[in-house]
Amino acid sequence: MAGAYSILYGDIHNHNAHGYGVGSIERSLDVARTHLDFFAFTGHSSWHDMPSMEGGRERHWIDGFKRLKETWPQVQRVIADGNREGEFCAFLGFEWHSSLWGDQCIVFPQDNRPLFYAGDVARLRDFCIEEKALMIPHHLAYPKGHRGVNWECFDEACTPVVEIYSEHGNSEDDRGPFTYFTHSMGGRETANTARAALQSGLRFGFVGSSDDHAGFPGAYGEGLMAALVSDFTREGIFEAIRARRTYALTGDRIELDFTVDGAPMGSTVSAGNQAEVSFAVNGRDELDLVEVIQDGHVVHRAYASDATPAAEAFAAPVQLRLEWGWGPWGALALDRICDWAIRVEVEKGRIARFFPCLQSMPFDEQRRHRFEPQGDTGLSIRSYTARQNAYRENPNQSVILEVEGNAATGIALSLTEPVAQESKHSLGELQRGSANLFTGPFPKEGYQWHRLVPLASSSVAGRCSLEVPRGRSHVYLRARQKNGHMAWGSPVFMNWQ
Repeated sequence: MAGAYSILYGDIHNHNAHGYGVGSIERSLDVARTHLDFFAFTGHSSWHDMPSMEGGRERHWIDGFKRLKETWPQVQRVIADGNREGEFCAFLGFEWHSSLWGDQCIVFPQDNRPLFYAGDVARLRDFCIEEKALMIPHHLAYPKGHRGVNWECFDEACTPVVEIYSEHGNSEDDRGPFTYFTHSMGGRETANTARAALQSGLRFGFVGSSDDHAGFPGAYGEGLMAALVSDFTREGIFEAIRARRTYALTGDRIELDFTVDGAPMGSTVSAGNQAEVSFAVNGRDELDLVEVIQDGHVVHRAYASDATPAAEAFAAPVQLRLEWGWGPWGALALDRICDWAIRVEVEKGRIARFFPCLQSMPFDEQRRHRFEPQGDTGLSIRSYTARQNAYRENPNQSVILEVEGNAATGIALSLTEPVAQESKHSLGELQRGSANLFTGPFPKEGYQWHRLVPLASSSVAGRCSLEVPRGRSHVYLRARQKNGHMAWGSPVFMNWQ
């Protein structure tokens, strides 16, 4: 089934200074183009039932709403000019807050659309249906009445998918990893999780997006989505979302293929007493676990190989993660930004693909991360790191290289900023262990080649048969890497007619 579609990666919920975040809309577009296939900017627009706050703190929100309204023509123009079909797609959107009904992200299929101010969720939905826009609830699991989702207002008409992961955390379940703790709306409420809503009979797919407020769409670790598209256009992306051919990611670009009786994720199928599940997962790190979840219960588990014989390790491309950053922390009162200039050269091998993993901080309107391929054997990198306001206190940036070669293939690294250094390691050496380097004595920044990941350790494929109960049933795929990054495939709904 994977061959029928291309996988595109995007972020359709993020913020900047056109609202109550930081950074220009031009910067957001440029950042998105650096490492994503598509994005939607969803500026903060309104909060009709906002409570009074001590000390007039609500001005933070009110002033942000005013900025978006005043600059909306500029936002419209930048997004409309940002599309390069077949290369990159940009969408216009806005976010509607509600204490009672939960926050909703509105994403338009067309350019130059208006902001819309509604005092109730029904009027907002009518507007979205008229515009053929998406209306996607996010940070679902906050308590109802505290901007968590209100499933009473759910309607498939313009809500084919819901956002189950963002910088707030994971709302698939109230027991899962990435709990809510970074904001003031409380912990996860069981009844507001995606699992509870599916069990109650609602039908929707899964997406992740960052909700990043630093003008950095696709911020690593804060949330990402994948869409299985027939063509690389805005229409193709919208069609995939409406068909629920989507999945949610925490950050690493795990590739999922998941079918039930041959139908892709998001489908609705008629099933008899049994259904056949087929799946294939290609991770960006060692895979820890792949699970098939039916009606809220794990019904099948699969594991990748945890030991690849040395003689077989290079029969297929391997993956190498280069990570840079670390450096001083707040207790040392050294809040510097470190600029990096890196060149990687593969000797007697080639770079098949690479996957940037870019954190959002530190905020800088001028600096950019850049990745420039040098043929199929080299990669030049410009980057910057700092611990200032880093998401979950991780300042590092990284890139994953998919390399074709053998044990003797050399990986040469030349560093010109922040210092001049050169190093060289063979894939054989990196198969045995990581290589850790430093730009100077403590507490200067460090960089690292992680131990390489053979294909057998990062991929798993399998099949299983499901017993299908009488009535409705749903099933989805969940994958977890050893580094903690996860993916959730949209459910397939059986006997939903």
